[in-house]
Amino acid sequence: MTSHEVAKLLREHHFAQRVEYARRRAAQSYEPWPSTGSAGPEHDLGADLWNLLHLGSPARSSFDPALAGRLADLGLTDRHGRPGTWELTAFRGVLAARDRAEQPGTGDVYIGEDSLRFVDTILDALPTGRALDVGCGSGITSSALARTCQEVTAVDLQEVCLEATRLTGALNGVGERIRTRHGDFFRDFTTDTPLNCICANLPYVPVPPDLAYSAAGNGGPDGLDLNRRLLRAARSLLDPGDGMLVMRFQSLGDASGPMLLREIGEFAKAAGHDVSVVADGRTVPEVRAALTALHAQRHNPALSPDAVLAAVDAHLNRYEQPVYFACSLVSRSGGTGQVTFTDLSGGVGMDAGLTAAQAPAGAVRTAERLYRGRAADLPDGFWELGGTSDVAAPLTRLPELVSAIGDAPSDGVTGRALAETVFAECFAADATRARALYVTTELMLNCLADAGLVRVREAG
Repeated sequence: MTSHEVAKLLREHHFAQRVEYARRRAAQSYEPWPSTGSAGPEHDLGADLWNLLHLGSPARSSFDPALAGRLADLGLTDRHGRPGTWELTAFRGVLAARDRAEQPGTGDVYIGEDSLRFVDTILDALPTGRALDVGCGSGITSSALARTCQEVTAVDLQEVCLEATRLTGALNGVGERIRTRHGDFFRDFTTDTPLNCICANLPYVPVPPDLAYSAAGNGGPDGLDLNRRLLRAARSLLDPGDGMLVMRFQSLGDASGPMLLREIGEFAKAAGHDVSVVADGRTVPEVRAALTALHAQRHNPALSPDAVLAAVDAHLNRYEQPVYFACSLVSRSGGTGQVTFTDLSGGVGMDAGLTAAQAPAGAVRTAERLYRGRAADLPDGFWELGGTSDVAAPLTRLPELVSAIGDAPSDGVTGRALAETVFAECFAADATRARALYVTTELMLNCLADAGLVRVREAG
């Protein structure tokens, strides 16, 4: 049994559909590793594959020896049929492998919510021809590219990521279109013929220079170092007549958009591209600081969690930017250098002044319904910081939130102040993780505004 046959078996037993079903049940639209799934009937091979390869639980029955041997050969199980080196997930029918770690999400191969949103962008952009995937990671983006591109070169600094990319490509049936290449793209990559597409979801975390941090996430002091370098490098690598740049990035910014827009504009003019940038998520910098601090703690054991958080807060405050955006970018040759920025993430910000409004009948129920629907699509990184209790909190404390808005002074109360007041015990217990409540409180405030329960006076 070959990897092709394993891939066929996974399709026949609806592995990808099981992941999507679990994602819907968990009400997390872009969660790469949903854990709520149907076990299926007893002796169901599909349920056994799901339990073993996705959840990391033992299969309930023994596999056919030929299948067991091939799964072990691919590293999906060990020789005893237990969870192996790799675990699998899927999104929009694209399978993806990452290394299995003792603590979920601590392995060397990254698959996050931003990875899945980036797959959306790639599949919708329909790239063709010769493509390059910079920092290929799990290979989910390389396999998405290979659906429409004839040839994909996948580059990464880590050999384990190239192994994951090869396995991911094989399980998606596109392995013959993907070539892996080990090395530093910015130092080592050259090409004899222009590329039709460059695709990258590079590290974007703003990290203080004196704080240790994983290279897999460190984007330099403002988080944009690698994306700036990519924009400069792409000019000479892309086919001037038929070239496309597709990126996923995060950036500090303000009401006019992300900080990276300036360099994007320079690239567009120099390359003769028209560029579309869409912000599909935003949060306040304090949430990004909390995420950074959370991941930095194991790299800075001499510092307390509070000290790490304080260091990141102080660093981000120097930029004086009120928003942290999550964006997709699609740039096509043959343009006039125009950059279009579309902000789909807007609404009531955490610094807006909120006062009570004369609400129509049923407004509270409307706000609750809106919140339950929108909570399935929280900004990138939320589930690394928060949990289901943080999602439920604004619903259970809704009367307190509404009351606090009603008691606000004439110039209103900010969302940040509301969160810190209504959920004061959470901030006192864990100042880092409690910042997830900034996200869900902001979401609820947007729902209250849309339902007519609050008036908004924007800051400044």
